Amino acid sequence: MVTEDINIAKEIFNLLDEGILNDYDSFIFKADVHDSFIECELSVTSEGIEINDPETDYNDTVLYDLIKSLKNKSIERDEEWESFVMNYTEGGEVKTKFN
Repeated sequence: MVTEDINIAKEIFNLLDEGILNDYDSFIFKADVHDSFIECELSVTSEGIEINDPETDYNDTVLYDLIKSLKNKSIERDEEWESFVMNYTEGGEVKTKFN
């Protein structure tokens, strides 16, 4: 992951973090990137309870564009991946894993 990728990942994190409407302790975001679409899954944990469909308010188009940009940068470097997972626990660091 290069600096530009880190900046895009930060933008994705900020979009998600600001778009989750209720308080949470942690979240996990999964994105499977296909040629013409992206499948996303977001779940949060709040007070020990996992919520698989949290209430959100973020622009899906912006999220899609950021993910496609991240994917295209990896293709340019021959580091293609098919999916990624972003984990965050409040007060901790953001962890991103590409598959």
